[in-house]
Parts: sequence; C-alpha cells; structure tokens
Amino acid sequence: MWYFRKHTVVSVPGLIVLALTLSFGIAFFAYVGVANRRNRLVKHNEFLYMWEAFIGTTLGLQALFVVSAYRASNRYLYWTLAWIAYGIVMCVLALCVVGGYGATKDAGAAVWAVLWVVPAVAISVYAAKARRGYAVDRVMGIPEFRPRLSDSRGSVLCMVALDTAFPWVTWLIGVFFALLVAIQALALANDHRLYDRPGRLVPVQTNGGEDWYGMHVWCAGYDAEAQKSNRPVFVLLPDFGMPSTSMQGLMQGFANAGHPACIVDRPGYGWSEPGYWMQDPRDVVQSINQALDKYPIANPLVLVGWGEGGVWSQLYMQAADATRVIGMVLLDTFPNLEILQTFALNRTTTLQNLRQLRSLGASRTDPMPVVNFDGPLERSVSRMFSDWRAVSPLALHRARNADWPGFQPAESLGMHKSRFRDNLHYQAKYFEYGGTGARLYQSLLDYVSPSIESVLVYHHWPLRWPALPTNAGSAFTPLTRRQQSSAPVVTAVTSNLPVIIIASSAQFNSDCSAHGISDSEECTKWQAFAWFYYRQQIEYQQTLSQNAALLACVGEVDEDKRECDVDFVWQRPEWLAKVVVKQLFSQASSSESTSGSKPTSSSAKPTSSSESAAVSESKAGSAEPTSVEPTASV
Repeated sequence: MWYFRKHTVVSVPGLIVLALTLSFGIAFFAYVGVANRRNRLVKHNEFLYMWEAFIGTTLGLQALFVVSAYRASNRYLYWTLAWIAYGIVMCVLALCVVGGYGATKDAGAAVWAVLWVVPAVAISVYAAKARRGYAVDRVMGIPEFRPRLSDSRGSVLCMVALDTAFPWVTWLIGVFFALLVAIQALALANDHRLYDRPGRLVPVQTNGGEDWYGMHVWCAGYDAEAQKSNRPVFVLLPDFGMPSTSMQGLMQGFANAGHPACIVDRPGYGWSEPGYWMQDPRDVVQSINQALDKYPIANPLVLVGWGEGGVWSQLYMQAADATRVIGMVLLDTFPNLEILQTFALNRTTTLQNLRQLRSLGASRTDPMPVVNFDGPLERSVSRMFSDWRAVSPLALHRARNADWPGFQPAESLGMHKSRFRDNLHYQAKYFEYGGTGARLYQSLLDYVSPSIESVLVYHHWPLRWPALPTNAGSAFTPLTRRQQSSAPVVTAVTSNLPVIIIASSAQFNSDCSAHGISDSEECTKWQAFAWFYYRQQIEYQQTLSQNAALLACVGEVDEDKRECDVDFVWQRPEWLAKVVVKQLFSQASSSESTSGSKPTSSSAKPTSSSESAAVSESKAGSAEPTSVEPTASV
C-alpha cells in the first residue's frame, strides 16, 4: 500500500483537476477586472460569474488536496467520510445552480456551475479510495501516518496543521458561497416561473449605433383601435431605482380611463438589459425614443415622470424628440434632490461645484466630464451600490426588499418585489448613478438658455433646468394649445405645452410633529427641506411652460379614504390617473388664457398640517396654490 500511495498529484486525474483549477483562478481574476471595466456593452452581472469561478477555484484546490493526500506516503487524509459527503453536497448545489440559471436561460452561469461537478466528483471518489486504503492498512498493521526520516519535526507539524485546518476552512467557504449562489439561482427560477415578462423587449442601438441591447416596453390599452384613433399615449418613466412594476397601477388607471399607456424600463431595471456602461443620459433618452418608435408607437405622447423620471422626461424633450410630445406630467419631481437638500442645509462648500456644473458649456459632443457636488457623499453612495451589485448573485440583497403597504394593484405585488431581487437591480442603480448623483442633472444643464439662467439667478435659485422647447407637440396639432395672445409671466418661457406638476403636500408640511420628528435639530433640517421642496415646484411651474399648473395632493383620497402622502403614485393610481386626465385635457382645450395673468403678491409658504383640501391648484404666474373642489368631483 505504501508503494501504491507514493505518487502525488502528477497523474492523469490530478492533472485534469489542476488544469481546471488554474482555469477557474484565471477566470476569477478576469471577471473581477471585466466587471469594473468601462466603455463597453454589458449583458449580465459579471460578478455572478466571478463568484462561480471563485467557488470553482475553491473546489479545485480541495480536489488537489484530497488527491495529493491520497497518493502521498507522508500524508494522512483526515475525515474521509466528511470529504465524501462534502463532494456529494457540492454536486447537488452545482446541479441546483445549473437548473436555476438554465430555467432563466443564463447559459454562461449554467456552464460554469457544470464545471463544479468535476472537482466535486474527484473529491468524493478519491476520499472514498483513501478511506478504503486506510482500512486495508489497518488490517495489515501498517501505521496510518508515518513521517519520512527526511522530514524535519517542523515540516511534520506544519503538514499536520495543514491537513487539519485546510478542510474545515475550505468546507465553510465552499458550502457558504455555493449555497448562496444556489439559493439565488432557484429563487430566480421560481420568479421566472411565476412572472412572465409582461411587455416586449425592443432592440435599440447605443454607442453611436455600434451596440444593441433590449429595452423593455410594457403597454396597456394600446391596441389596434387605439393606434388608428391616434389617441395620445401616456408614457410613464419611473423614479430612480424603480422598475416598471412600480407604475403598473397608474398605467392601468390610464387604460381604464380609455387612454393607452406604456411604461419604459431604463437600462437594467425591470426586464431591460443593462446596456452600455458608462451611461450617457442623452443616449438613454434617445434609446427610449428608439424603443417607442420600434414598438411601434406612432401616436402623440404625454410624458409622465415620477421623481427622477420627471427629469428624464425633461431631458427627452431636449435630447430626443419633443415634436411628438403634447403634454407632460411631473410627479414629485426635483432637478436633483441631493443637491437641493445640500443647499437647503446651507453647505456652501458645494456652491463652487454647482457653478462648475453650470459652466461646462452647451450641447457637447465629447464625453461628459464628471463633476462632484459633494464628493464624500457621492462616493459613499456609489460604493454602496457597487457593493450590493457585487453580492447580488449571492442572494444577500433579498432580505433588503422593503414592504410596500397599500401597493396597487395588490395582485402584482409579488411580481413587483421580484424585480428588486434579481442580479441586475443594484447594477442598474450603480450604472445610473454613474459615480455622481449629478450626472442626469448635469446633462440637462447643457440646454439651459441664457434667458432662463437669468430668471433663476434673479429668483436666487441654485438649480437650473431649461424651459420646454417651443416646437413641443408640433408633429400633432389637434391637442396642442394655441399660442396665447397675452404676454407670458416669464418672457423667457415660450412653450405652450400643457404641463401638470403634482406633488404631495406632505413634503411641503413644515409641522415636524406631523412627520414624527421630535429632535429639534432634525426638525430644523426638515423645515428647511420643506421650504425648498415647495419653492422648487413653484419655480418649475413658472419656468417650464406658459401652460403649467401646480397641484398639491392633500387630505383624503377617494380611492382609499386615507391621507395623501408621498406614496400616492403607487398607492392611489386610479385616482391619480383621473386627476391627470381631467387636468391635462382641460389645459389643452381651454380657450381661456391663464398664463397671461399677473402674479399675485401673496407670499409663498409650506402648507401646515391643518390645511385640508383634496387637491389644491395653481396656474402659471401664481405665487401659491389656491383651493379647488375636492377630488370626489373628479
């Protein structure tokens, strides 16, 4: 038996395992580099393949250890039964990963998991051989472990320590990571089984037409009859970090009201592919325009942007095709919330970077330079998204899936949550954030005219955005409101595009007790935020279009008889759809001039918790909202 065991890993099986281990190791470091490389088309989350290569490397090293111990004359393979069980467990986990990612049609992930089986089988087979050989040795009276005379005492102790510690450490590492990858694979397969892609994956070009990726467009009520009637299509753009499912209720609300609606998933969100990294926001809105064209949607568009989706809507008007847009709806939208909050707290160290953002020049064709308005904050946020992107294939992010009380439609809550649990969600947030939260805002600055710049400087407002183009909606004239005969309040604003700005009054409410804030310092901070939130909506109303209206969502909402809060987009979609449709067509068809009225002299201030009206409205030129009938009349 000693002669049989004198050989080492230099054997055919050993060389095969060695070659596979080296391949896994090289692939691990290659994927680490690829995952962080820029200026390329991204199809998947390469950190998944990195983790699979890491697990394969661990298995390969373990297999080499078992084979070398089995063949060695001065080594003893402890816990042979445990090694056999470990190899079987890893084979089972490999098959789970293969089945999970095979069901989701991720061939690359499935192939890497198949390769785990080779070292796992080698571990079980050679551990079984060692166990049988040691049993024969004991029958023949041969000692199980006998150091060679040439081995020093130190080398013997080192070898014994290695043979004892290596199995336990690598077992824990291998089982832990393989189990997490298998859980994520099976969970994704289950989500894939339960929730089919609801819309269509439309191929779009990017990077100057050199690359293609799929963008998900999901429509409701857009049938052949709607196409022939040329009715306007409401195009919904979700907030930062939100998939299309977050606005499904609002889309269905528009469809139930007789108006077709579509939601577009930006790159990496929902069912869209990741696209090109790094992302230029102008390319993204042009890709959205391509997706709508190729769907195809030839009808006039009404852009509905929620949160940061409203900024994407504004950029679409400037960098894509404004002529097909006949209306715009902004839901709780701010040009850049982080900058606004930083400025509200009077952190004047960011003012220099804000001026640098505004001085970059207009309509650039060269790559966008990155300017941080708050470097430490933005690096921290970017690092957080990057870290969660890296561990997403390990299912660790699944526990972060927040509750969505009152989500509508309730039957789609499971599908909505599943979009936050895939491997691409945090990668999409990381790509869209782009290392700085000002990237989208920075793109919009390219289109700010000197006249709008002067107006906002006169208003002492730190943020900038362009007025909507004058040619907005020119491709479709029936719904576009005619030019006002009276002079606009802000002469720099020449667009007549109907714009509805809807915000939750909870964001304007400076009463700290209404928000459960008891700390005086936090209360002061919130009051500053509330004032700036309110002023931002007023500035939007007065500078985007002559035909803009500001609505504040306050009081009880008919849909559930509860107070309207910041979650009204996904909690009260039916009510919101009715309000938008009524207000939009009222603004578009009314012959009464509202934008020519003189501004009032009353001061603007955040609403208090004692104010109660279901919706309050302000037209362009008014300094603050005025009460209108409750939403029950809508």
